[in-house]
Amino acid sequence: MNLKELSTLLQLSQTTVSRALNGFPEVNTETRNRVKAAADLHGYRPSAAARRLATGQSGTLGVVFPAERNMLGDLIFTEFLEGCLEAAAELGYDVTLAKASGSQSEEEVYRRAVRSARVDGMILSSPLLQDARLDLLEKLGMPYVLHGRSKIGRPYPHLDIDNEGAFYAATQHLTKLGHRRIALLNGEIKHNYAMDRQNGYAKALAEQGSALDPNLMSSSMMLETNGVSMAERLLHLEPDQRPTAFLCSSLSQAAGVVKVAKAMGLVVGRDVSVIAHDDCVHGFQAEHFDPPLTATQSSIGDAGRRVVELLIGSLRDAEAPLPAEVWPVELVVRGSTGPAP
Repeated sequence: MNLKELSTLLQLSQTTVSRALNGFPEVNTETRNRVKAAADLHGYRPSAAARRLATGQSGTLGVVFPAERNMLGDLIFTEFLEGCLEAAAELGYDVTLAKASGSQSEEEVYRRAVRSARVDGMILSSPLLQDARLDLLEKLGMPYVLHGRSKIGRPYPHLDIDNEGAFYAATQHLTKLGHRRIALLNGEIKHNYAMDRQNGYAKALAEQGSALDPNLMSSSMMLETNGVSMAERLLHLEPDQRPTAFLCSSLSQAAGVVKVAKAMGLVVGRDVSVIAHDDCVHGFQAEHFDPPLTATQSSIGDAGRRVVELLIGSLRDAEAPLPAEVWPVELVVRGSTGPAP
């Protein structure tokens, strides 16, 4: 069945049927439900060409990778992307991927996407402290939603988790257990989430009278190898200088710390405590460690799904308020933390 036949069957215009199937707000709920039921019954699926003609939209969302990063090799990003794809498919949209490479800048990829009109909106992730992509897309008139936040001094559409609150709660948990020398293994501080996590850590330490010790802090890519190198350096310090606890921005970093601690004969949860951030990636979660890790926990897959819902919602209703959500993060206490030795 094609669009014309379906509209004749329902005694509605083709434009109304198309807009009902694409969730536009000017179609009332009763009509939208009637159209969807008929489309499901007769196996109708709107074509991309028909969508473009009826709505002026391509039904496609875009994701651009920076040239210097292989984001498809990052488990956390691929979990986020999977959530994006699932939500987009449920809402009748596709997701296209592009990568800036060679002499082509990331800015040129965005400009080409606008010129070609092949995407309706952009999904942005891993924002910098002051992310130039936001001003660029505003200037180009390209709708977007940012996963994360950036300090640009004006409202913008975003979904983030409370990174500062999460690392404040994690550090406070350790200080209440008597820990005073707490190492922070952070992500790259150029990213907003890493700065927020450092601020939460610093706030909790200040409340119990401890100043930041640069020797106990690192800012790097969140890899197991970096966790190993930091743990090897810190755990071989003199007993009065080495940390009694590690707060890690990723499970990969925490895996490196646990590996080094065990190799040195230390018992995690007794001789040294470890907390990590867990994005709930399938097959790589804090509760699967030995011992299970205390963790700040939030689903990156759920975030991917929600970012797409927010973006498509704004595409369907341009007059709606800018989406701006910040999710709380749960601290789940397990066997990897205990009283300071």
